[in-house]
Amino acid sequence: MTEPALSRDYLLAAAALSAAAAVGLGAYGAHGLGTNQSLVSIWKTGVAYQMWHALGVFACAWMATRRTGRIAILARISGWMLLAGSLAFAASLYIFILNGIVPIAGLAPTGGMIMIAGWMLLGIAALRRA
Repeated sequence: MTEPALSRDYLLAAAALSAAAAVGLGAYGAHGLGTNQSLVSIWKTGVAYQMWHALGVFACAWMATRRTGRIAILARISGWMLLAGSLAFAASLYIFILNGIVPIAGLAPTGGMIMIAGWMLLGIAALRRA
C-alpha cells in the first residue's frame, strides 16, 4: 500500500470513529444530562458539529481518491483540519458541560477557525485542476 492510500485510509478510519463517538455522545446527552435544557443545548451543539464534520472528513477522503498529486494532498490536509477543528471545538464543550470549566481558553473558537479553514481548503482543492 502506498503512503497516500494509507493516509487516506487513516482519514476514513478517523472519520468513522468520530461519527461513532458523536452517536454515543448524543445518546449520553439525551439521557445522561438530566433536564437542564441549557446544558443539553450546548451538548447538542458539540455533537452536531462533530457529526457534520465527520461527514465532511469522509468527503475529503473521497476527494483524495478522485484526484491525484497536490489536489489529493490538499483534500487530505483539509480532512485532518476538519477532524482536528471539530474535535477541539466539541471536546471543549463536552468538558465544559461535564466539569464546569473551560479546558483551554479559546479552544472552541480556535477549533471553529480550523474548521472554517479546512472547508475553505477543500473548496480550493475542488476547484483546482492540477
